[in-house]
Amino acid sequence: MPREERERRFVNDYLLTHFPRGGWYINVPLGPVPDEIVAQHGLAKGSKLFQPSRPRIDAVIPTKDEYWLIEAKIREAKAAIGDLLVYHELAKRTPDLPGYTEQPFRLRLVVPWALDWIKLEALAHSMELVVFLPAWVEDYVRDRQLYFTRSYRIARDEKMRNRRILGLE
Repeated sequence: MPREERERRFVNDYLLTHFPRGGWYINVPLGPVPDEIVAQHGLAKGSKLFQPSRPRIDAVIPTKDEYWLIEAKIREAKAAIGDLLVYHELAKRTPDLPGYTEQPFRLRLVVPWALDWIKLEALAHSMELVVFLPAWVEDYVRDRQLYFTRSYRIARDEKMRNRRILGLE
C-alpha cells in the first residue's frame, strides 16, 4: 500500500482554500548554493544540481508588499515552529526565491488546532497562526488514535495473517 502524503495534502488543501487564484509555490528549496557550484554552473543550473541538499519549506506566497513563508503540520506544531524559524533565516540567504523582490518576510504557521502554548510561541516569534481543519484531518486523527488500541492491533494482525496466507505480502 503506498504511503499517503497527508502533510502535502494538508498544505495543498490550505492553499487551494485560502488562495484559489494561485500565486504560491510549494516545496520551495531554501538556503545558499555553494559559490563553487554557482561559479561552475551558474545560479539556475547550480540551484537544480544542489537542490537535493537544500531543505524545503511547504509554501511561499510572494506579494507586492510581503513574502510569506508558510509551514504546515498536522501533528507536530512544535517542530513546525522551529522549522519556520530556520527557514526564515535560510530564506534570507536564498538567491533563487521565486517572486522575491526584497519584500519583508512574514511567517505563517498552519495547524489543525493549537494549544495555548503553541499560540504563545507563535506570537513570541512573530508568526501568524492559522487554524485550518478540513474534515479528512479529523478522520485521520481519529484513526490514528484507534491505531494504538487492543482491538485495532488484533484486527491489524489478522489482516496481515490473511495477506500472508493469500500470498499478498
